[in-house]
Amino acid sequence: MRKKRNLHSLETLAHGRESRWQRHVSGQLQSLQTEEQRLEQLHEYVSEYSSSAEQRAQVARASQSILALRGQRQFVDRLRDAVQQQTETVASKRDAAQHGISRWKQERSKRLAIQKFSERQQQEADRLKERRDQAQLDEVGRNGFLRKTT
Repeated sequence: MRKKRNLHSLETLAHGRESRWQRHVSGQLQSLQTEEQRLEQLHEYVSEYSSSAEQRAQVARASQSILALRGQRQFVDRLRDAVQQQTETVASKRDAAQHGISRWKQERSKRLAIQKFSERQQQEADRLKERRDQAQLDEVGRNGFLRKTT
């Protein structure tokens, strides 16, 4: 009985660890998705602003000053820097998510191993109980047979 309680406690603890890692991974994946969406937005901004800036520069070269064109290029450069930084952030979040998934899989594997061990222990206990019960029935049968023959 004590073994059964201990195994049940181990199963409960393993399930709790697995659940915590599962929630942790879920949060990491949501964070990764948010950062990927931001990166996509930055890519769109760079694309839109670069193409519209080039068109405006061609149309207005005569009327715009060099300072205005330089300002536009600097803005596009800052956007590209933001894209690079966001790309690094996404890579970091992706690595963290992969680590979390790996850790969750380890905890799940441990929980399943404990659960399987517990089930085998229960099956063994059931088998031993059946053998004892059968031995008792055999003993009762032998005693009854012996009484009839004497």
